[in-house]
Amino acid sequence: MTLLDLVGPTQVWSFLPDVQIQYVAPQDLRVATDCGLPVTATHSFGDAWEAPDVLFVGGGGKPALDAAADPRIQDFLRSRGERASWITSVCTGSLIMAAAGLYDGYRAATYWGAREMLAGYGIDVSEERVCIDRNRISGGGITAGIDFGLATAAHWFGDDTGRLFELVLEYAPQPPFGTGRPELADEKTLRTARTMTEAVFQQ
Repeated sequence: MTLLDLVGPTQVWSFLPDVQIQYVAPQDLRVATDCGLPVTATHSFGDAWEAPDVLFVGGGGKPALDAAADPRIQDFLRSRGERASWITSVCTGSLIMAAAGLYDGYRAATYWGAREMLAGYGIDVSEERVCIDRNRISGGGITAGIDFGLATAAHWFGDDTGRLFELVLEYAPQPPFGTGRPELADEKTLRTARTMTEAVFQQ
């Protein structure tokens, strides 16, 4: 998976009062990430909460596509999704949720390079950094996870909470190049980025 998909939101959520988070993996609790730093889940599918308040899934290239096609993962998400108050994702985690049918009839955001694939599930695709549609909240790609975390905290606990956490995190992004979305990038950069990402999604 992509490490920042997980770390961005959960770093924000760690400031919430009385929060308890389970990090869940199918069986092997050691999960590889695309930056080489593995994470260790706290629970397996067998002992995870049956009715979480929030069900969240991150993404990450080919592993996300594999997860979208894995019956064990889909069954788990459907079972928890039936009972969860909120269904949420960041980046290509939306593909995994869509494959489980949990975004049917909702708008959802995803990584810019995966928008067509998400639309292929019949989802109304949002280009927002954070998309809130009733009890579904989804974030765009990777770094949008921080925006997503702040937006969810504010949605659940009020704007003052969001403002406070944004300051505590010193979240004041000043991207050095300003090319972080397709519509902002020059043609050469966009073409190279598409080449890098399309190889993954075409598989």
